[in-house]
Amino acid sequence: MNNLKQITDKNLIVFLVACGLEIKQIIKDKRFNRSIVCFENDSKLDEYILKYTNKSVNINICEYISAERRVKTLLCMQKNN
Repeated sequence: MNNLKQITDKNLIVFLVACGLEIKQIIKDKRFNRSIVCFENDSKLDEYILKYTNKSVNINICEYISAERRVKTLLCMQKNN
């Protein structure tokens, strides 16, 4: 788990998935009623987080919408467990 970075912001999660990064693990946090999504903690992840923050990358809208639907489905499945 040391090489995984935990992220809870849904918009950032969707952006990272749309950029092609893989979700490695999902943890259900019952204390705060949220899901924690884990990505591989590497330089590529840090690079995309900076690009997200600086709005310095363009993503195909179809890719973004598709990623948003997949993440929403995944989080709903996690919520129901």
